[in-house]
Amino acid sequence: MNREIKKRIGYFLVVIGLVFYVQQSLLIFASAHRNDFAHLYLAGYLAERGGDFFDPEWMLNAHGYLNIPTGLNPFVYPPFFAWILIPLSWLNYESAWAFFFVLSQAAFFWALSLLVKIFQGEDDPRIFWWGILIALSACFFPLRQSLSAGQMNTFMLLVICGAWRLLSGKREIEAGLVIGLGAAIKIAPGFFILYFLWKQRWQAAIAAGGAIALSLVISLFFFGWTVHGSFLREAGEMSYGSSTWSQLNQHYHVEPHNQAPSAVWYRLLTHNESTKGIIDSPTLAKGFSYITALLILGMLFWGIRRGPSPCTIWEYSLWSVGMLLLPSLMWDHYLTQMFLLIGFTIRLLLDSGRGGLLIPSIAISLLSIPYWYDNPSYKQGWMTLLMNVKLYGLLLLVLYLFMNREKDECEAPLD
Repeated sequence: MNREIKKRIGYFLVVIGLVFYVQQSLLIFASAHRNDFAHLYLAGYLAERGGDFFDPEWMLNAHGYLNIPTGLNPFVYPPFFAWILIPLSWLNYESAWAFFFVLSQAAFFWALSLLVKIFQGEDDPRIFWWGILIALSACFFPLRQSLSAGQMNTFMLLVICGAWRLLSGKREIEAGLVIGLGAAIKIAPGFFILYFLWKQRWQAAIAAGGAIALSLVISLFFFGWTVHGSFLREAGEMSYGSSTWSQLNQHYHVEPHNQAPSAVWYRLLTHNESTKGIIDSPTLAKGFSYITALLILGMLFWGIRRGPSPCTIWEYSLWSVGMLLLPSLMWDHYLTQMFLLIGFTIRLLLDSGRGGLLIPSIAISLLSIPYWYDNPSYKQGWMTLLMNVKLYGLLLLVLYLFMNREKDECEAPLD
């Protein structure tokens, strides 16, 4: 395909994609459920006033006092993030929501601009990649879910893409700082520190650790030990098979929108408030969850087994998948963070990657389409497996990644 045709296709996709994307964004903004944004707003509100934003009683009282018209989930981020959120609480709730929504969109398009720079080939007009990514964004269900909830996924996508852009440009310290800041806001990006250590990117690892340490010093200075103790107790309730705000009998690990591998086992092998599996054995479910986690770790380290060889986009993409698959919570909207992996998959397809079109096409379709997780038919026995359809799409992308795994020589071209 010559450059001129690609340019025309790009403009065509940009126009169509933007029309759908703007329409979807306006609808989401007006009808969003904002459950996750509510706890961000309340965390900033309580942080400024000396309240414990990890305590359910404090959060529920503030929720009622401010008459916030949405549901409420626990605040499960590091205390430092609550400190960052304080300025958000200076606005009234509706104004704060509008500001956060605009910031989320800005972070997403900034991340897209980085993806264009990462994957644009020598013969690709920039508008061609913009067209592909915007068209995909317009129909990507996890992104819609993320924006509706008021989640942090577009910011985390920016962290992942920005860190790789810096790392591939040999700016290790800056890449580490980006990952460290991301981990100070939401713990998951800290997983990349293990990648830096394995690849002997010492400057990146030290910079990331330093950023996290600085964030801890700041939050300890402002909130003291009591709030941090509450954070540790809440984090302890989020291990495999556990829940947050357990005193309120909440069990998020089996909720329909949770796409984590452990959710497959707990829905299939236990009788719980959401589903009734084929048997009721929490011990077996926990055992399979840990075995699965070990298999995922094995897959990751096998994928980067070449040790301190130059970092590659193949390895980095695989590590980003592991960041999502290992915890016991992987809400469907977390998959917004997989745009780097999806972009790499498209790059492989354009470069005649092995395995053909079928696997990546099915995978991206499963990730993108709207889905009825809470279908009553999925709540009994083997049918509970259908609740994890987004997980299967992600695993198919991983399969395609391994079908196009790199040779032992660094950056070896595809056959």
